[in-house]
Amino acid sequence: MRYRKSRLDAICLASVIVFAAVIFLPPVYVLSYATRAFQAINAESIAALEHSFAIAFIVTIVNTLLGLPAAWVIARRKTLPHRLLIDTLLDMPLVVPTSVLGLSVYYFWGGGLGSLLGVSGGLVGKGPILIALLHIVFTFPYIVRSIEAAIRQIDISHEEAATMLGASPLTVYRTISLPLFKAGLISGAILVFTRSLSETGATMMVAGLYSTAPTLVVAYKKTQDLESAAAVSVILIVSAALLLIMAKLFSAKARVPVVRVWPGMERLLSRRYVPHRDAALALAVLAVILLPTFHIVSSGAGSVGASNIALLLSDREIINGIIVSFMLGVAVTGVNLALAIPVSLVISKNMFRIGTLVDAMNDVILLVPTSALGLSLSLYWQPFHLNEFLVLALAHLSFTFPLMVKPLAAAVGAVDTNLEDAARTLGARQTTVFRTVLYPLVKPAITAGVIMTFMRSLSETGATLSVSENIKTIPVLLVERFTAGRVGDETILACILLFAISFAFILAIKRMGRAKDVLG
Repeated sequence: MRYRKSRLDAICLASVIVFAAVIFLPPVYVLSYATRAFQAINAESIAALEHSFAIAFIVTIVNTLLGLPAAWVIARRKTLPHRLLIDTLLDMPLVVPTSVLGLSVYYFWGGGLGSLLGVSGGLVGKGPILIALLHIVFTFPYIVRSIEAAIRQIDISHEEAATMLGASPLTVYRTISLPLFKAGLISGAILVFTRSLSETGATMMVAGLYSTAPTLVVAYKKTQDLESAAAVSVILIVSAALLLIMAKLFSAKARVPVVRVWPGMERLLSRRYVPHRDAALALAVLAVILLPTFHIVSSGAGSVGASNIALLLSDREIINGIIVSFMLGVAVTGVNLALAIPVSLVISKNMFRIGTLVDAMNDVILLVPTSALGLSLSLYWQPFHLNEFLVLALAHLSFTFPLMVKPLAAAVGAVDTNLEDAARTLGARQTTVFRTVLYPLVKPAITAGVIMTFMRSLSETGATLSVSENIKTIPVLLVERFTAGRVGDETILACILLFAISFAFILAIKRMGRAKDVLG
């Protein structure tokens, strides 16, 4: 038994070393340029950073105002009709490639809605407003799922007791519910802010002449101005890390003001009836989130025909892009799964007393903006003169790994260790214990992690643009064709295909009943 345990320990320790050297260090390697990078900050970089922070702040405010009531309805309305479908639709922006979302949002606000209202030229042109509308769409699921997960953990007996004692619904919400789910609200807001701060590919499609920090990193990288690119990347990474630290400190120490209670006024406000309140919320979500997300499918339905399918199949560039994207996704997912299982054991069981450290390192990767991550990986692997596809795979490996580890570590940590101990006591080998006891219990988390990892790899643009010059994945091709004005029926059809794949995968997660653990 000691030999078997030592063999498992050796596998886990080797996996952690590989994780540190191949997955963690490359994304943060650009920080080694910090001293000289800050000397390369110029007026253009400062302006782009200001743009990114301003847009991220606005997007966070809007999504908080819209996501809070949406999360409350989803978490508390047990009789909500078509719950699975609504859940799936709300999570679509999370898995649809952002380049597809960029096209859909642009055509919705820049053409579709304008045509419907009789406004020529669209309602919104390229620039900061369209960037903000795009970022609101793809970050919306982050805050909804974070708040919803926190609300579901609330013991409703506290609320029921307050109601029985005569407290109005508003008083109960303000003094009991809100303090209990504030951590989910804060973490969701931070996720929205950092995700908006890092978006690259779709932003390039709707920005026009307006620059944000991630798009500027890509532009500097293309002109080989690595010092300026590193300077912007370092600021983005440091800002994201500081936000995470502040969020954890703030969520632990922040207090919701509940000292004063105004029973009469709060009871009156609670009774104040808002006509069609749920309908107003549904209409807002539909107009701001769902219609822009699905516009490319509804408007491009006419592209689904035999002639256009033949046109798509004859477009070797798109077909090669799809093949490369799927090959990359499959390879990255397989390697991630093999490495994530032992790393998740280290995290969940705190093996070698480094579980907390490894978990923190994993969280740091999540915060690194993908354009900065791509630049960092390019600088890290450049001296090794590696094959371009291999560098691209290593980049995708880095930013997808946390998506595999997080649900798996949580699932392994939730398994009753007595079950494993009982199996070992009966003489089962370590591999047998994993296959017969642990694996069946964590299989949903593994499946969900595989799907999310594959879809994240399939949709990534920013990191791919930063590390690859000759290899074109399908999201990169979509961005390039859009910016070059080459969006034909075959391109729209490719977008619809990616949309259908995303819908099928997210629906698979929902049917497993584990979506709240993975997405929430």
